[in-house]
Order: sequence, then C-alpha cells, then structure tokens
Amino acid sequence: MRRLLGNILLGIGLLAGTIAIFAHLSLLTIFNPNRLANDAQTLSTSKTIQSAMASGLTTSLAPITGVAGISISHAELQGIITAALAQPAVRQQFVSAIRQADGHLLGTDHAPVTIGGPGLTQFVASGISQYSTSLGTAVQQTNLRIAIPGADLPNLGFLARAAKTAVPIATELAVVLFLLALIVHKARSAVIARIGKWLIAMSIVAVLIFWAIPTYLLPQIHLSWALIASIVLKATGQGVTVFYIELAVSGIILYLLSKAATKLV
Repeated sequence: MRRLLGNILLGIGLLAGTIAIFAHLSLLTIFNPNRLANDAQTLSTSKTIQSAMASGLTTSLAPITGVAGISISHAELQGIITAALAQPAVRQQFVSAIRQADGHLLGTDHAPVTIGGPGLTQFVASGISQYSTSLGTAVQQTNLRIAIPGADLPNLGFLARAAKTAVPIATELAVVLFLLALIVHKARSAVIARIGKWLIAMSIVAVLIFWAIPTYLLPQIHLSWALIASIVLKATGQGVTVFYIELAVSGIILYLLSKAATKLV
C-alpha cells in the first residue's frame, strides 16, 4: 500500500514538474518579450526570412506590376531585400517590426507588422530600376509597405499569462509531492532514481524541441511557416542552453546518488 501511494504521489509530482519546466522554458523563449528583438540581427540575415519578405514585396508590388505588365523574379526581389536589410535605418525598422510581432504573439500589440516609408521605398525603387526603369519610377511614387514574417502570429497572451502563473504553483507542488513520495515509499532510492531519469529525459526533450527539430526536421518541410519556425525556435532556444545542462546534470547526480544509496542499504 505504501509503495502504491508513493508511486501515485511521485507520478503526480512528475506531471507537475513537467508543467513547471515547460512553462518556465516558454517564458524564457517564445513568451520572452525581448528574445526575438534581441535576435533580430540573426533573423534579418536569414535567407528564409529574406525570402519570405521578398514574397511580401511581390504582394506589395502586385498593383503596380499588374498595371505596368512588368514582372520581376523572386530571386531579384530577394537580392533587393538583402541589400535593404544591410542598411542601418531599414534594419532598425526590422527590429521594431520584430518587437511588434512579439507583441502580436503576447497580445500586447495589434499594429500591422510591416516596414516601409520613403527611405525604404526609394531604396527598393533604385534596386528595381536595375531591372526595369519604368517599374522603378512607378515604385518611387508609392508609399511601399512590406509585411514581416510573423504578421499573422496568433495571440497567445492567455498562454503566456497561464505559464507565468503555473511556474511557481507547479514547482512548489512538485517539490511537496516528491518529498511526500520519499516519506511514504518503501524504496526511497527508486524514487530518487525515477526523479533523476525524469530530469535527464526533460533535458533531452527540451533539446529536441529547441535544437534537433528546428535544425533537422522543420527545414525538410518545404513550407515558409516551417522554415521561419525553424529560425525562430533556434534563435529563441539559444539563451536556455544552461538550463538544459542544469537539468541533465541534476538528473545524473540524483541517479548516481540513488545507485549509491542502494548499495549502502
């Protein structure tokens, strides 16, 4: 009976701990309001992001190219976008837009996620003029706006608030249940071993989500959202490497302690 009760307490504790870990990870990464903005430089040099913005530029130019009957290739537009993002003023606009995309995700900003204005319009017009003088002249007379990848991010503000509430509650609940399981269970070393293996497993799952999947799986899905998600997950996950290591090391230490305790009994 004590073993069964101990296992139940431990199981609920592991569930609470899992919620605490992933809620904490989400607050450090996708729900961190400054994480994407801090990595905006990396995002601005990404070919995936530049390609998506070239598609946005194609959409913005559609009314002009349709009337003029002139076409310009995606590769040519991407080259113009790449050059534009190398300009300090345009890059600063991009950083501001990424902050807005963050705000869309957290439900704190609902403004259109675009870059544009006279400076960008003239720069793009100049680039287009290399391929079509008449189209470049037509672009100069517009107020060009280019959508930033992430403009359609869903509002996950309620999840961010839930994660912030869940971390302290789930952490305290997990600790209490772990202690109760140790008190109740007959095989305390087995309880410690399971907690250790669970921590190691959590570190592996976290690495899979923020490194392996965006590095190897998402790039194989030839859709723009998958490629952009790959860039964003890797960018946001870089800041929590220490947390993965702490989980793994803590798990290894607990597992080794459980084995040592078993030998001493």
